[in-house]
Amino acid sequence: MASARTRPMCVYDFHVGHLRPLVAFVGAHGATDLATKHWPPVYAVCCFVPLPPKLVTLLFVAASLVHFAEDGGPDGSIAIHSLAGFAWLWLGAQRALELMVGYLSLVHTPAHYARCWRRRRWCALGLAALATAVASALVRPLHTVCVNHTVQRLVIAHVVCEHSV
Repeated sequence: MASARTRPMCVYDFHVGHLRPLVAFVGAHGATDLATKHWPPVYAVCCFVPLPPKLVTLLFVAASLVHFAEDGGPDGSIAIHSLAGFAWLWLGAQRALELMVGYLSLVHTPAHYARCWRRRRWCALGLAALATAVASALVRPLHTVCVNHTVQRLVIAHVVCEHSV
């Protein structure tokens, strides 16, 4: 583990423990972006444009709201985000993050793959399968995932990529 001096600022630590396979499954679904021609400039802009940290987090939440609306409309997205917000306040960040991983695993990622299937994005699905296998091996030794601004920027880039498909 990196020292506090070398470790990137962590917005929140997520103790993955028994959720490692789900974290790998969810994290790997962004690999579908690699099957688009526009992913390099989108990721470059989203990851390297200098932004204040609070703005990155605000954009991360906004991107999540927009992205989850693809799964069943804006009402469902607002509902799951509100539920996670209440869980955060009442039960803490860990439980709220577990709730979101549950949603991402049971609803969002399968719906994302179904959208890829309907759009005949076979290469995207193959890349996601390969990324899931790699991610499964990479998360095996992890106990905690630091959800920092870099991770948030990657999520923003994924949402922008998917909205331009």
